[in-house]
Amino acid sequence: MTRKTAITLVAMALVAVAAAAPAQAQTSTTGAVVAVQGGGFSALTNLNDPGTADYKTGFNLGAAAGYQVNSILTVRGSFTFVRAETRGTALPAVIKAGTMMNQYRYGAELQLKAPLSNGVSPYLVAGGGAITFKPDTTPASDSITKPAGKLGAGLNFEIPKSNASVFVEGAGWLYKFDHFGFDKTQFDLTWSAGLSYRFGR
Repeated sequence: MTRKTAITLVAMALVAVAAAAPAQAQTSTTGAVVAVQGGGFSALTNLNDPGTADYKTGFNLGAAAGYQVNSILTVRGSFTFVRAETRGTALPAVIKAGTMMNQYRYGAELQLKAPLSNGVSPYLVAGGGAITFKPDTTPASDSITKPAGKLGAGLNFEIPKSNASVFVEGAGWLYKFDHFGFDKTQFDLTWSAGLSYRFGR
């Protein structure tokens, strides 16, 4: 997926939320919310300008916990584990091509939903935090932590007569990676499907 495609998807989600806003459900629901999810990972930019170092498509596993203030706003903390393989001809010895890079992505975010009467809710996610990079090498390499911003969009479906929901979500991550001889702003994408549960009314 190209950067242009990712931006287009986010823009479409924004339009969907705006269009759905007048049809929001009138009942307000509150309570603690937990979620688990999993899916894929793509680095939409290369680690260097010539494009000779990047990551292969990887996978992600994540979890979140927070509080649903009302039917529109949820405040949550999230954690996402990403694992992807390095590739290219411009990689240093410590993370040579084929090295698995473990990434621990965590932070705080707001989720803004536009609930519809049929239980479907398009939503946006915005927040920030940090990413810790840990190459899977022998001997073990030091970890590196970088601040990051997060912006995403998704679609949530509330299972009838329950507090459980299923959802799909795509999230873009923006950060500066200036280590191992690289110095370039990065834009990554995680896409996931998951299950959430709300405790409360």
